Amino acid sequence: MHFEFLVEGQCELTALSILMSKILGPYQEPHTWKIHKHRGIGKFPEDPAQKPSAGDGSLLHNLSSKLRAYGHEEKKDLVVVVLVDLDDRPDCRVFKQELLHQLDFCVNKPNTLFRIAIEELEAWYLGDRKAIAQAYPNARFEILNHYTQDCICGTWELLAKVVNDRDVQELLASKRRSTRLLEAKVQWAKKITPWMDIEQNLSPSFVVFRDGVRRLAGNHVGS
Repeated sequence: MHFEFLVEGQCELTALSILMSKILGPYQEPHTWKIHKHRGIGKFPEDPAQKPSAGDGSLLHNLSSKLRAYGHEEKKDLVVVVLVDLDDRPDCRVFKQELLHQLDFCVNKPNTLFRIAIEELEAWYLGDRKAIAQAYPNARFEILNHYTQDCICGTWELLAKVVNDRDVQELLASKRRSTRLLEAKVQWAKKITPWMDIEQNLSPSFVVFRDGVRRLAGNHVGS
């Protein structure tokens, strides 16, 4: 099976580049994959049936157009996986239906799996504290004493406090998304994901992602 992953940006590309061989085994044995990053998550276009704006490289803006293109390929061994963050959206189920609705604009619907990281991809890292400890030996795990896995709490901010990443501490107060923050997120992906035990991860949204990919690959694990 060949998987085409559509993700928001570089940190997701970095994380999946490391995680996919853990989930499906070595590349080309027998599965293959390609990960496509975008310029953020963006917004759904007003008319998903129309050609997207060339100046908008965000994932949601281009999603229906890309799904139509994949549908035209009509490859039986092709799976499209769309991975997005829930962010501050109030209802995961509503967001999932909005994603599924983009397939309604396809003449031929590609085999597509939609998965949502709740609240953000950093929740997957918080689901494996041993991996965080390996990557950041001075991590402050007492901060997680009252953390509920995959809750809506400001996930990247929480991880920044746990790993004691001083380079982004000043961003916690401003809540600004800057180049420095994106660089920090990529570094977390580089340092933590190699240590992750994907069979023991406590993040429900990661487990659903992992098992969904394996199911479509014919390697379903778990229920």
